[in-house]
Amino acid sequence: MKTFSNRYIFLYITVLVMVIAVLLTAVSMGLKPRREANQKVEKAQQILRAAGYENVGKEAALRMFDSVAVRNDIGGRECYDIRCADGTDGLVVFVEGKGLWGPIWGYVVLADDRATVKGVVFAHKSETPGLGDRITSPEFTRSFVGKRILDKDGNFVSVSVIPKGRGGEIPEENRVDAISGATLTSKGVNAMLRDQLAITTETEKR
Repeated sequence: MKTFSNRYIFLYITVLVMVIAVLLTAVSMGLKPRREANQKVEKAQQILRAAGYENVGKEAALRMFDSVAVRNDIGGRECYDIRCADGTDGLVVFVEGKGLWGPIWGYVVLADDRATVKGVVFAHKSETPGLGDRITSPEFTRSFVGKRILDKDGNFVSVSVIPKGRGGEIPEENRVDAISGATLTSKGVNAMLRDQLAITTETEKR
């Protein structure tokens, strides 16, 4: 039986690993344009959904988005002026934060009064299935519609995400129920909205 030296085996494995690495890199680079295009479409669909446009297909998403939204960053935050599905004007604010297991992010659409939430969408990278990943569910996102990020005196307070039955001192218009069983993810959403909507709100006041 033919045997090989340790040096031969080492060189063989090294060359094999290098060839595989080169092939994987080439495949990744080849797929990059398609991946970026898909991400752009998905982003357009998310923003449109937050603004009230339901069931917008991939082929129509970019065309519709370009017809109703214009980028208008505020306070270093990614923002868009948008014509919402109900015909009113809104401001889309990109927010990002940290959930239980990784990044969470989303888009918040504020009415033209810059105080009332018209819609939200959230996304995540690795939240727990059936628990933290429910931040993407319509049941949770719909609970933000009509809530206000300002108090009755016009001061920024955000929308608090707190466990049901708690936070009675916070007016109904300034809070939503946290997701049962997903305390840390809910806290992540709460902090994300509080910290990043504040940047946009305070900048617009200047």
